[in-house]
Amino acid sequence: MGLLVGALLWAASAFALAVTVHLGVAVWWSAVAGSVALLAATAAVARRRSGRAHPLLVVAGSALVVASAVVTWRVVPLLEGPLAPLVGSRAVVDAEVLASSDPQPRQGRTAGSRRTDDAWQLDASVGRLRVSGGAAAEVDLPVRVIAADGLAGVLPGTRLRVVGRVLAADPLQGRAATLVAESVVVTDGPPPLQGAAGAVRAALRAAVRDRPPDQAGLLPGLVVGDTSAVRPDLDSAMRDSSLAHLVAVSGGNVAIVVLLALGGVRLVGVRRGRAQVVLVALAVAAYVVLARPQPSVVRAAGMTAVVLLAVLVDARVRPLDALGWSVGALVLLDPFLALSVGFAMSAAATGGLLLLAARWRRDTDGGTWPRRVRRAVVGVVAVSAAAQVAVAPLIVGIGGGIPVGGIVANLLAAPAVGPATSFGLVAALVGVVAPPLAALVALPAAWAVGWVALVARTTADLAPPLPWPDGWYGGLLAVAVLALAAVAVLVARAGGGPVARACLALAAVGGLLALAPTAGVPLGASWPPAGWRVVMCDVGQGDATVLEAGPGSAVVVDAGPDPVLVDRCLRRLGVTRVPLLVLSHFHADHVEGLAGVLRGREVGTIVVSPLGEPPAEERRVERWSADDGVPWRVAAPGDRWTVGDVRLRVVWPQRIVRGEGSDPNNASVAMLAEAGGVSVLLGGDLETAAQELVLAAGGVARVDVVKVPHHGSERQASGWASTARPRVALIGVGVDNDYGHPAARTVAAYRAVGAVVGRTDLDGDLAVVLDDAHRLGLVRRGR
Repeated sequence: MGLLVGALLWAASAFALAVTVHLGVAVWWSAVAGSVALLAATAAVARRRSGRAHPLLVVAGSALVVASAVVTWRVVPLLEGPLAPLVGSRAVVDAEVLASSDPQPRQGRTAGSRRTDDAWQLDASVGRLRVSGGAAAEVDLPVRVIAADGLAGVLPGTRLRVVGRVLAADPLQGRAATLVAESVVVTDGPPPLQGAAGAVRAALRAAVRDRPPDQAGLLPGLVVGDTSAVRPDLDSAMRDSSLAHLVAVSGGNVAIVVLLALGGVRLVGVRRGRAQVVLVALAVAAYVVLARPQPSVVRAAGMTAVVLLAVLVDARVRPLDALGWSVGALVLLDPFLALSVGFAMSAAATGGLLLLAARWRRDTDGGTWPRRVRRAVVGVVAVSAAAQVAVAPLIVGIGGGIPVGGIVANLLAAPAVGPATSFGLVAALVGVVAPPLAALVALPAAWAVGWVALVARTTADLAPPLPWPDGWYGGLLAVAVLALAAVAVLVARAGGGPVARACLALAAVGGLLALAPTAGVPLGASWPPAGWRVVMCDVGQGDATVLEAGPGSAVVVDAGPDPVLVDRCLRRLGVTRVPLLVLSHFHADHVEGLAGVLRGREVGTIVVSPLGEPPAEERRVERWSADDGVPWRVAAPGDRWTVGDVRLRVVWPQRIVRGEGSDPNNASVAMLAEAGGVSVLLGGDLETAAQELVLAAGGVARVDVVKVPHHGSERQASGWASTARPRVALIGVGVDNDYGHPAARTVAAYRAVGAVVGRTDLDGDLAVVLDDAHRLGLVRRGR
């Protein structure tokens, strides 16, 4: 019954939130009234036939009404409260807020060539609010605070005075508004409990500060959920290898806390069962404060609380019922958890373990192996596989693809999690009073997470996720495929022999391919195609071009706006060495992906434009290159390089053009290149004025391939395409971009000179190939 109640409350809360926010309270309660009436009518019919109403109908109706009442109580103030009229206004507010989370870095966002500034953000509740020129009012509503500075180091429970403007927030995440701060002042420190938790977290960070970056970043994340020092490339590898759950503190961590606490209370002589339960419960509560009430932590702690309560009252509770009661109670306490992906993944993984792992393990009894060895091996594999199967629809739904290496990665990483968490917790506590000793205690934990990081990076490199549709469609599609596979297994069991099982397994695979033609599952096709010389990566609204320089080696021109996308493109191409990386200019859509190029590769030299604008992007490029020890230099006209099979010559900039469009665009490094017998013109984002100067100086010759400047915009010199007369024109452009790129006139100009035009928004990665007969072609990978 507990599992049923939890599932009904969860579903009712999720639907109530979505409908109430998007369609209004009246619409939802009308639907509730209709649903309750239908359930009542069904119950009446059942009572006339059997003499009693079916309990499921009563439970469903009650869950619907209770969840709806709680959601209405929580959501209406967010939508209609005192902050609603201020959203989007120019009014300046002076607010007293209470921080409810740790500050997190908020990365600036790339939109075309521009990137917003980095900032800090945290969740808080507004107490007293004063609008400029008005009286103060008590508000008591949850908000998100964003500030350029003033938030670093703030702990939950800290009181702040924030002056700024009110912008909209997503009420589905439980926030009434966003306060964009112009100034932040700390008015009162955190309470003692939060101060102590902050000291323990800081002690753990200090204990591993001198360890390698992967260890120093990952250990606090695995032990207390502090991911502030996890490098972006490691974070990406953890997600690609399906190991990201290790830094979303959950059931495994809480179980270790329970074991450590139980051992501790017994060590100090506490023998009474109920006293032990109370002390263990206090330890779990303290750990929730230490690790912060993240959705997965709250779910694990809630399930533990149900079990401990059952022990206290001498009652038995099935694990699945404990999961259900904890989920139901938590979504009533905080209905916004019903739409939290982290909460859903934690609950789904736990449910998968309870439903599938034990059953799969039972099904392996007997056989030729010794029974215990067989059960142990299958049990370990079943735990990993069950969790992966349970969360697969959620992973693909949020755009994570199919983590083909997830099961193996989790099997390899699992032995390191227990030691890392145990030694890490002890080191954190010891570090508060004896930092040198804490560094020593943390050594085994650091070695353990070093192994986890190695597994994550290796798995991500060798078995990256297969592409899959994301969003609701992708998630439901994954559910359908898993259901088809389950039906195949059940039918195979009923039908008998191995031939039937094999046939039904093939039917399941065929169903997957039939249901998901857009998933990009390779069927005999390979990427990159044989004979590739030039590849334009699909990196969204930006540029990243790769020139093949030999086995595993390439010259890369521009890095695009997204490090993950350019890294995946280079991995698909098998590029492990980049002797030369050219960043044509410092706009975000050409340089923000630099960390992805640097990830796990040997990069020789970075060449940049002589115009260091925008300055913020130049500083970021300088920092990234310095962190990886990669030298950089400024391009000059006439510079030449030979890298394996690639030769390049710089033809621009010969001078800086001011006031004729975008100065950084017109200062792009333009080059003539040859890659394995294919001539290429690379023009960066040159606009009309600079293109005309390059033409006048004789910098454009007839070539095989043109990387069309400035994403194919209208700002093209009339003679650029007609002088180059390429056979292939490549345009790096984002889907449905706001700039109108590429311009129809530009595309027509290249087609008029006989070029085959490839666009990354329509065709995905684009490869220019040269076959053995020296025939040039364009291969489209597809999206």
